[in-house]
Order: sequence, then structure tokens, then C-alpha cells
Amino acid sequence: MAKSVANLSDVASLSGVSKSTVSRVLNNKLGNGFTVREIVRKKILNAAKVLNYRPNLIAKSLTEQRSRMISVLGGAHALSDLGNIYQTVINSVTRIFDNISGGFDVIVDMSHHKPDVSHLPAWKIDGAVILAQTNERTAADLSERGVPFVIVNGKKIDGGSSVTLDDVHGMRLAIQHLLELGHRKIAYANAPDTRLDGHSSVAERHQTYINQMSKHELSPIAGHDRPLTSAVDFINEAVISHEATAVISYGHMNALNIMQAAHSLGLAIPQDFSLICFCDEYAANVMSPNLTFIDLQSKKMGNIASEMLLVQTSSREKLQPKHIKLQEKLVVRETTAEPRVR
Repeated sequence: MAKSVANLSDVASLSGVSKSTVSRVLNNKLGNGFTVREIVRKKILNAAKVLNYRPNLIAKSLTEQRSRMISVLGGAHALSDLGNIYQTVINSVTRIFDNISGGFDVIVDMSHHKPDVSHLPAWKIDGAVILAQTNERTAADLSERGVPFVIVNGKKIDGGSSVTLDDVHGMRLAIQHLLELGHRKIAYANAPDTRLDGHSSVAERHQTYINQMSKHELSPIAGHDRPLTSAVDFINEAVISHEATAVISYGHMNALNIMQAAHSLGLAIPQDFSLICFCDEYAANVMSPNLTFIDLQSKKMGNIASEMLLVQTSSREKLQPKHIKLQEKLVVRETTAEPRVR
């Protein structure tokens, strides 16, 4: 029965040379006193082509000091919503590592893993970017392997660097903008489900909303402390029953659902109520009307994470982790205006 996959020995047999010679030629590791005639080199390359030989990447990465591979872990987050900020982060990381001299392969893990299973691939990697969070087994595996890593928008892990967002500052900007427009009845559409439980943004945005309303001697609007399950119900309760003139949304999918629900209820934005959401520029640009938003700086997070990881992977010594917190920014567009007199 014929073998379906050729190995190094098959290439050596067909070309009539040793396995070590084949390995050196195919991996372009000539020099240091080792040379081959051009006719031999061509014979080896031709044998590999005839046999459709593909190197075993796992075995290759284990024998080399550097794999030139970067693994992006937690990619399942990027699939959760259209325009999720982690999609922009992945684009930034890939672009930067693609443009490095010599190139890196960026491998994105989009799988959902069991809590007790490591997310790291079987082959050697030079570094990792973690989107938001990973499990304890992966953290331990990173430490055991000595892999440098950077966490993007997530909780710090011992031994790794991080770039995170200042959600407290972002909510303060949103509240201040609405107050300056004259709003006093400001509602908050909380995170939509338990998928985000445990992420700091859920608690920080909500608690800052409560704190800022209290600071300005205003009452939080009913519904702020529950997950958003129905945008229609939320508008009926917060806007129609409690007469909120503005809504701050946890994220852009909340905001999109609220805009659709408002249309179905015959309400216009910002004429009947203003709307702000937390998102990045990409998500805001594809919505109509153009949303006023708190910019989560996802492209910048990806750039900074990549730059920090490049420094770590280039160093011969283990470097001290760095932790950077980015200020969110208010971008005013079409969905906020002065409240209409009722």
C-alpha cells in the first residue's frame, strides 16, 4: 500500500543523498564548511517536488531556536459580534508582523476550549497575543514554555504584558457630553448577556454610570442593572415610561438593536432620545445614522500589543512586563443632540 505522505527519508532515497544533506538543503542551512554541488541541490529540490514533500512543522519548530510564529489566543471573542473590537486588533497584529523583515506567521485560534485545556498550539511559538482572557492552564503553559505574551483588553497575568482601556474615563466622557447638551434623564443599556461576565468593562461602565449620576444628583433610570435582553422592552421602560432623553449603550450591538427597536416604535434618534455607545471607529462607521461613540482604540491596542511583543521576542534576556492603559475618547457624530422639550 503506497504511503500518502512523503517524509525526509523518501526524499533522501530518491535523490541518493543522506537525510542530513536533504535537511540542510531544504532548510537553506548551507555554510559553516558544508556545501553541495548545484547538481545535487537541484536533484534534492526536484525529488521533494515529485514526492510533494511537506516538512513537519511541529518537528521543525521544536528543533529550531525561533519559529517565527505568533499565536493569537482567544479568537473566539472576535466571532461573537459583527464589528467586534478584537477583529480590528487581529488586523493590526497581522499587519505589523507581516511587515517585519523576514516575516512572521500569525496564527489565530478561533476555537472555544474547555476550561482545563491549554490554548497553546503543539508547535513552538515565539510569542502570543491574548484577546481579553484565557484559562489557568494556558497561563501555566505560557510560563512553563517561557513564551512572551501580551494581553489585550483583559486582566493581567503574571509574567505577561498588557494593554487595557480606561472604561471609567470613557463613561465619564459620555455622561459629561450628555449633561452639556442639557440631558438630565440618562439611561444605561447594560451588557446583553452572561457571555461577558467577569470582564472588567461590564462592572466598570455600570458602576461609573451609577457614580456619575449620583455625583450630579441625578437618579439612574430603571433597567440599568439588568442585562439587555429586549431593546423594545428597554425603550418602553426607560424612554417611554421613565422619559429618558438619552441612552448610553454598553456596546455597538446593543446600540444597533436599540436603533432598530426605536424605528419599530416610531421614535427617531436623536430627536426623541440621544444615543451613545462604546465601540471602535470601524463599527461606528458602518451604522446609520452615524453613532456618537466612546472610541475603544482597538487599532491602537493592536499596534501597541504588537510593538511590545516584538521587543520581547527580539531580546536575548527576559524583560520585565509592561502594562499600558489607554484613555478612551469621545467622538461626537449624529446620534446626540439637545433634549427635545416634552
